[in-house]
Amino acid sequence: MPSALNLNSMKKNEASPVLSFKDVSFAYEPHTPVVLHHVSFELAKGSFTVIVGPSGGGKSTVLRLAAGLERPTSGTVANAMRTRMVFQSGALLPWATALENVCTGFTGLKVSAREEKKIALDALEALGIRELAGAYPRALSGGQRQRVGIARAMVSKPQLLLLDEPFSALDVETSAHLAESLLSIHEREGITMLMVSHSVEDAVMLADTVLVSSGGTVQKGIQISLPRPRAREDAKVQALVEKIRGLIPSTS
Repeated sequence: MPSALNLNSMKKNEASPVLSFKDVSFAYEPHTPVVLHHVSFELAKGSFTVIVGPSGGGKSTVLRLAAGLERPTSGTVANAMRTRMVFQSGALLPWATALENVCTGFTGLKVSAREEKKIALDALEALGIRELAGAYPRALSGGQRQRVGIARAMVSKPQLLLLDEPFSALDVETSAHLAESLLSIHEREGITMLMVSHSVEDAVMLADTVLVSSGGTVQKGIQISLPRPRAREDAKVQALVEKIRGLIPSTS
């Protein structure tokens, strides 16, 4: 069984993790293949962690367990933080405007309709798309839909933000702008972030720590101490990218 990856050293003043997986295994149904095997790791408050690895390795399942959308078959997931998840492509309601989609983030919170609208508009403003408040998802680009999804998550002031492939199907320029927005939110709000990505480059550009997932478990944790902002062409960035790629088993 892999040993736990303790990432608390990243934040010297934080004694306890905000999210921990302890010997977690998971299968979606009894007598079906196990998706995760004995996964153990911890996240420190205020950290930015990215999980990379082959497709079908259970990366998104880790997020669903962290969000409480699934329960482990065995082991424990401990998360006492106010948590929100941003799904691929924003997962917006097609019949609702951008503003109305963001307002669904208030579900279960005691906020007046007037306050909801103001906070939602402020969230869209912070992500640079306030002018699209009245637009429907079909009229939005992929990057704009993702920004709406992030705004919806942010209105409830989460302490832990989970991001499932936020840059999937986006062009390089749009991905770079969205990454800047995420880093700005992370630094300004001090939110702990856990992201799944198929791109090792994106992981190195954003993360404090990169977790490498393969074979249904988390096998390596690579800490990144390079100052931000980071440049893709920087030799140290490229060296880390190659190092992490070398840890990911080939799926061919």
